[in-house]
Formats: sequence, structure tokens, C-alpha cells
Amino acid sequence: MSADGKTLVYAAQLIDSQTKEAALKVALLNLYGSSPPRFLDAPKLSGGVHFVDEGKSVAYAVRDNGVDNLWVQPLDGSPGHAITNFKSEEIAQPHWSPDGKSIAMVRLHNDSDVVLLQEAKP
Repeated sequence: MSADGKTLVYAAQLIDSQTKEAALKVALLNLYGSSPPRFLDAPKLSGGVHFVDEGKSVAYAVRDNGVDNLWVQPLDGSPGHAITNFKSEEIAQPHWSPDGKSIAMVRLHNDSDVVLLQEAKP
């Protein structure tokens, strides 16, 4: 929710009725109006969306080739940009400070092993 409580931001998956293809979008809903949500393209969105920059932008994780980075998208229509440059792992639970100048996040790393078990012959 925006700091002034007037706008809700959320991730939405829209399905084209003709092609049945899904598209990820950032949705902005004016809570005090009757207009439909405004949508921003976010094809590689991964996780939740948050207002930043005093409500002038939204931030979200973008997953590309299994790696997450944070992206900031201004609401004025200017181009968005990455604010992190991680080379591995995923981002979970990003939390912005009230002034929007700091962020805390959990980064996830998965390890796995393959083990082949065979029955021993006497």
C-alpha cells in the first residue's frame, strides 16, 4: 500500500482470452476511485512488489536465468533499472526502510546432491 493509503500495488498474472498465454504485470489500484487497475509490464517478476522513492516508483525482484536482482520501475513512465547485480541465488522477503533508503533481504541458496543406491549382492 502507498504511504498515503490511496493506492495498492500487487503482482498480477493476466491471461489473454484468445491465446491463453499468461503475462506477469505490476498492478496499481486506486482505492478511492472506480477506474480499473493500471498495469506495468514485468515479465520476469519474482515475488512481491513494494512502493519506494516516496511512492514515485515500485521495486520488485526480477529472475533471469535462475538469479534474482532488484529492479526499480518509476511510475512516471521512464525506464526502470536494476539496483543490484547479483550473479547467483534468489531474493526472498525484501523489506524497505520507512524512508526507502535501505533494504534488508533474505537471499536463498539451494544445494543438492544426487545419490545412486544399489542393492548389494551377497
